[in-house]
Amino acid sequence: MIGHTIRQRLMLLTLIVLFLTLFGGMFIAMKAFSATLRENVRTQLAKNASYLKILLNKQQIPDSADLDAYAQATSLRITLVNQDGWVLYDSDFDFSAMDNHYWRTEIYEAMQKGSAFSERKSATQSAPVVYHAIRIDGHPDIAVLRVSMPLSQLTGYQRIYEQLLFSGLAILVVLVVGITAISINMITKPLQKIKETAKRYADGDLEARMSIQSPRELADLAATMSEMSIQLKNKIAEIESARLQAETILQSITEGILLVDRNLVVLSANQAAKKLLWNNRNEEEFPIEGVRLVQLISSASILEACQQTFEDGKVHEVVTAHYDHLFGETAELMGRSLTKTLRLITTPVLADSIASQVVITITDTTETKRLEQIRKDFVANVSHELKTPITAIAGSAHALIEGAKDDPQENDRFLSIINRQAQHMQNIVEDLLLLSSLEQQNTSLTRLWVSPRQIIDETMQMCRYRAQEKGSIIETSLSNLQDLPIFVNGMLIVQALSNLIVNAIAYSDAGSTIHLDAEVDEEQVVFKVKDVGCGIPKEAQQRIFERFYRVDAARSRGQGGTGLGLSIVKHIAQVHQGTITVESEVGIGSTFTLTIPRKGSDLQSMKKRSDSLYETKGS
Repeated sequence: MIGHTIRQRLMLLTLIVLFLTLFGGMFIAMKAFSATLRENVRTQLAKNASYLKILLNKQQIPDSADLDAYAQATSLRITLVNQDGWVLYDSDFDFSAMDNHYWRTEIYEAMQKGSAFSERKSATQSAPVVYHAIRIDGHPDIAVLRVSMPLSQLTGYQRIYEQLLFSGLAILVVLVVGITAISINMITKPLQKIKETAKRYADGDLEARMSIQSPRELADLAATMSEMSIQLKNKIAEIESARLQAETILQSITEGILLVDRNLVVLSANQAAKKLLWNNRNEEEFPIEGVRLVQLISSASILEACQQTFEDGKVHEVVTAHYDHLFGETAELMGRSLTKTLRLITTPVLADSIASQVVITITDTTETKRLEQIRKDFVANVSHELKTPITAIAGSAHALIEGAKDDPQENDRFLSIINRQAQHMQNIVEDLLLLSSLEQQNTSLTRLWVSPRQIIDETMQMCRYRAQEKGSIIETSLSNLQDLPIFVNGMLIVQALSNLIVNAIAYSDAGSTIHLDAEVDEEQVVFKVKDVGCGIPKEAQQRIFERFYRVDAARSRGQGGTGLGLSIVKHIAQVHQGTITVESEVGIGSTFTLTIPRKGSDLQSMKKRSDSLYETKGS
């Protein structure tokens, strides 16, 4: 292929056309010039021959001296031939030594036709010569007059013409090449700019611009490309914005999302899926994309659901247990209480009614299942807790109706049962109402600055009777060096501490000592209730704050508890943005720790806003 660039191709093609045109024109001009010279020579020979013919017709005997002079003056060769073809006279050579000319072309044709031209290499001159012969009629001796001129003169004229022609052509070539180069540069320079700008577009620099004024076609192309880059930039911005929105939405979804192809290779996954299945691996070192699904989910039922979705294009659902990298029954066996319940839904991504990909939605239903179980347990526990006092009250009432009221001793005993069980039912209802009010999200607590000593004293007053009844001793201590108050709802804090102390008394032996310690600093207040009772097993420590959960159900009911005390303590701690924890060993005792911010989070945020406002005004 000629050239590698438009500039080279245009230049080469232009030069080829130029030289073909020039050499063709030169060839035609040379041919035309040569033909013109030959025609002039023939005309000159014809005129001279006609003139000499007139002279010969006037002079029967030609004067050779006159002919020699004429030949010398006109640079012609004059030859006279008789009827038989023998040369009678020649201006340049000795005619006596010359052979018969009868069959020379020009001589023979002149005798036949009256005149003739011929061009050939002369035997005597050994050079190309143009001959013109004319017949002499009525002359006694001369039959043909022939004049000739050698072509060497034409060659000289032609050489001069070629020199002039080549000089002119050389100047013309230089001018044409220069003008062509300038013209090509005017075309290719804008093309080079367009090429460079297009390359910058390809590299992602859509801000690049070019200014091309001419030629119009390239200027229009440059303007179109600039407009295209603007539109392309806007489209890319729209696509990127849509991608970021989709990515943000995908990552913010609490359910895990996996996208797999027909080979069950993960194409994409959100953060929730990685957290659920990838066991918190480093995403940079172990990217989840490109991993086969079986490496994430070793469950035959889930893999089968994916395959079925690819085959029938329908949604399938699988619920399975999950622990670490295990699924199904193995996970339940190994994980026990740490096992999660996952609900997986496989949805096809259809292309031309064929499932090309599958979206797997993973929902952790562990908490939902736990809350459902708590709800069921709560209903069952409430029913069970209320059934016992209701049955006792109904039985006692029936006994009184049947005649026990007539017996003073039986009457008092049944009335005592009814009163005790009614009081128990009232306690349960009051605790449930308290829990309900604490669980309301819009509950606004009335908080005041209260002295920690006052909290401890009121708690002691509420628990003194129960302690005296069992012979237990309650010891208190307060560490508050700066005598700092706490911003709380005092009644609820007293309720929480009372519940903890009552539990400690109930689960400790008679005459045991219960400790209530409080420690106050700038940030928080910590209450600790310590007993030396039976203790709480490890497996039960996570559940004792649930409603109606009892470690020892028989003993709890024997003590008259409702099973809601610790649940109330947990909710009181939460509404104060605090925590409740337990440390316990079976047979040694338990320590409950209630930690609450001293100033409360609301007051702290108000103080920060106030400080920022004052700082702004001061500045």
